[in-house]
Amino acid sequence: MKKLLFVVVLIGVFLFQGTFSGYLAQVSAKEFPEKNIRWYVPYAPGGGFDMYSRAIARTMKKYLPKGVNVIIINKAGAGGQVATSTIYRAKPDGYTVGILPMPGMYVPQMFYKTRYDVAKITWLGTVLYEPMCFALASSSKFKTLKDLRAAESFRICGTGFTGPEIAAPVTMETMGLKAKFIIGHNNSKEAFLAAMRGDGDAIFFSYGSTRPFLMNKTFKAVLLIGTEKRIPEIPDVPTAVELGYPTLAPLGTWRVIAATPGLPEDRKKYLSDLLWKSLNDPGFQEWAKKAKRLVTPLGSAATEKALQDVVSLYAKKQFRDLLKPYFE
Repeated sequence: MKKLLFVVVLIGVFLFQGTFSGYLAQVSAKEFPEKNIRWYVPYAPGGGFDMYSRAIARTMKKYLPKGVNVIIINKAGAGGQVATSTIYRAKPDGYTVGILPMPGMYVPQMFYKTRYDVAKITWLGTVLYEPMCFALASSSKFKTLKDLRAAESFRICGTGFTGPEIAAPVTMETMGLKAKFIIGHNNSKEAFLAAMRGDGDAIFFSYGSTRPFLMNKTFKAVLLIGTEKRIPEIPDVPTAVELGYPTLAPLGTWRVIAATPGLPEDRKKYLSDLLWKSLNDPGFQEWAKKAKRLVTPLGSAATEKALQDVVSLYAKKQFRDLLKPYFE
């Protein structure tokens, strides 16, 4: 009788635990988020990553519980690695996210130990993929790509080799162009201004970041990388593929949204759905149209697959050998 009573009590305990655990999971999912979400930008205010982040954060507020906001935190340093490490090492509770450049954050892992591992990051989605633009400052003595081919050297202003500009050294080495890199600027805007005042001759950034400077004639685009098609707004600018460099076709930049490794599935889904709704929100789409900013959203699963392909591409020996001198 005692044995039977013990079994009955044990079964009751298990049933209670299962029910209680299920209840806690429901409560956890229902109550998230209860406080502000921190969104890290790996560059100083004023650049493209910052602009996208603030527009998305404003839109997210519409879909968040009352009193919950997305707080933008600009954390520049080490070409984006400081912000990436901060996201990576945060508590996996869904309250820490950020926008990161890929494959820029992966490439350092090819050559030295970083404080994060791209393979373990939780990817919530993609804001956009866009081509890179190689452009000359109007103040530069160089005016065309032909001029650069003939030059003993010229200067490119940038933030570093771990952001979108990671394609720059690959392009220069592939095409045999003798570039010197002036890096360390806190965002793309600083780099543009540096080239405009004569600290450099050229820049190498995403088309979206470069576009305003092309429209006001302070820079002239000479080459597009990361696309096989020309851009209608600048129809006279060739792609690298047209010039006989097909290996440069996939070397565009990804602006992706990341969260801490080990994020619970319910919170990952909540944040992924929140991002997807925000990127497709009519108000956000209107902002993108007015700001002349491209948006090509991808969900979490599609982003994970795309980034796996990107990492595999850059891990190839041909790219590793080209990039190695820049990380020694």
